[in-house]
Amino acid sequence: MNGLMIDWFTMPALILEIGVLLLAFALFRFARVLGELLEIIQKPPLEVLVMVAGVVLILTFVIPHYIASAVFYPNLTGNSMMKVYLDIFRTISFMGMLVASVLVAIPSLLYLLWTSR
Repeated sequence: MNGLMIDWFTMPALILEIGVLLLAFALFRFARVLGELLEIIQKPPLEVLVMVAGVVLILTFVIPHYIASAVFYPNLTGNSMMKVYLDIFRTISFMGMLVASVLVAIPSLLYLLWTSR
């Protein structure tokens, strides 16, 4: 083994990570707007779940997915354990995306329910 190869600028992964970061920042903005709307209709402050979703998205999707793409994927042929690490980090990434989606869906659906009456 010649050492660990690291490709910090994997373009498809880098573009995906930038897009997901922008999505997380959009969620933070959505949380502020949702909080103001919930205050107007005098409902509980559920916008915290949307903010948590943004943090979950960054911590469990952006960071592990980028590490998997930059470190583990380039070393698949040199080290058999890299496939296992790649699968673990990608599973963490996609589970984080699922959790963030559920955290955003709950307050959004409740707001829809409360305002459609």
